[in-house]
Amino acid sequence: MNTATRIRTAGIYIPLLTGTLSVIGSGSILYSIWARRSTKLKDPQHRILGMMSIFDILYSINKALMFLTYPAGLGVPTFGNVATCSLQGFFTQFGYAAGSYNLVLSLYYFLIINKGMKKEEFSRVWEKVLHGIVVICHLSFAIVGVAIGLFNPTPGFCYITPGPYDCKNDPNVPCRFETTASYFYEAFAQGWIQLAYVVIIVTNLLIWLFVRRQEKEMEKYKTRSVAAEQLSEMEKKSSYARSVFVQSILYVGAFFLSWSWATIYHLVAWTTGKSVPWITLLINTFLPLQGFFNAFIYARPRYIRLKKKNGHMGFRQLIKLVFLPDDGRGRSTVANQDRNSTLRNSSTGEVGSDRNVSKKDSNMFKSFLSSLNRKNNREASNTSVSVTEPKEKTITWSDNKPAQEADEEEGKTEEGEDTNGDVSPEGSSNPAVEEEKSEEG
Repeated sequence: MNTATRIRTAGIYIPLLTGTLSVIGSGSILYSIWARRSTKLKDPQHRILGMMSIFDILYSINKALMFLTYPAGLGVPTFGNVATCSLQGFFTQFGYAAGSYNLVLSLYYFLIINKGMKKEEFSRVWEKVLHGIVVICHLSFAIVGVAIGLFNPTPGFCYITPGPYDCKNDPNVPCRFETTASYFYEAFAQGWIQLAYVVIIVTNLLIWLFVRRQEKEMEKYKTRSVAAEQLSEMEKKSSYARSVFVQSILYVGAFFLSWSWATIYHLVAWTTGKSVPWITLLINTFLPLQGFFNAFIYARPRYIRLKKKNGHMGFRQLIKLVFLPDDGRGRSTVANQDRNSTLRNSSTGEVGSDRNVSKKDSNMFKSFLSSLNRKNNREASNTSVSVTEPKEKTITWSDNKPAQEADEEEGKTEEGEDTNGDVSPEGSSNPAVEEEKSEEG
């Protein structure tokens, strides 16, 4: 087995790992959205991310199973045939919608921040049209590709290329789409990717300029005698815009890291007329990883908020808080378990692992309450002038009261934290769209 064959084989089997990681990542996003669907599905951002995750799962599963669908007998150990190759091409084309949704997400951020568009207006005017264009176009391309036999094996995967395999090097074998395959590839694949590049770069550049202009204005007003409320309002707007920009840039980074290799492959093939094995390996390695990258970006804002409020928690506990569903009262089941465990430890006198409540501290507090009760009793007996003695006001130690207070406090503090994936990691909100935030806080 020569080096080129080894690279081809690695390129077919590595997606079994990277595709699985991406399925887990996109699946965790969908699970988090569905678990809090009463609030998250009202937000266009989460609906866009949900559709992106669905298409990424389809694409990643398709890539992970390439060793089963790539035709056998082409120099690498695979188990597919012509029919499974067409099936692979179909889901590859349909899964390209995941990349197109990065364009939709960047456009959404631009309209919300730069244009001040309300979420309801985006949902009513833009969202349905954009969903329709992305889904219908990519589904149509996939169906047409299968119908006309456009999906054939390349050295590393099945997609738009002349067929049968390696027909260009054999003059005795007629090549289908020998002169037109490149046009189909540009229209069905690269055209969309290049359009996404342009829209993503332009919109994020405009968002950055908008954020920078707002921050400069705020610095200018700080030197003047501006009302505190007005300055606070400007700081909120600036913080929200910066949070959106950071989140958008992270999604853009994941998109470029995943999809740029396909563009490089296309440019090399177009200029040299050859398929470079190591570029094919990079395509098959990174393209299925977008969902894996997106999961960390999606979790980042909520993780930052929870880390600030629960600095004693470890990474695993915080990740559970980010992705696990809420209980009936709208709070994370992990948070409830953590609180209940702490209260049990405090009542039994054991050292709490999270709040460090010791038996000594509990006994000292009980002694303080007892002395306070005795003082109140003496005062009541000294100041009594009537026959009827007043009832004693007794302060007692009860585990129920702290538990109730803990419930009330956590209900207040977590009211606005049901939106992991929210673009405002510091908990800031957009004053321009404050009235839109319904149950999201």
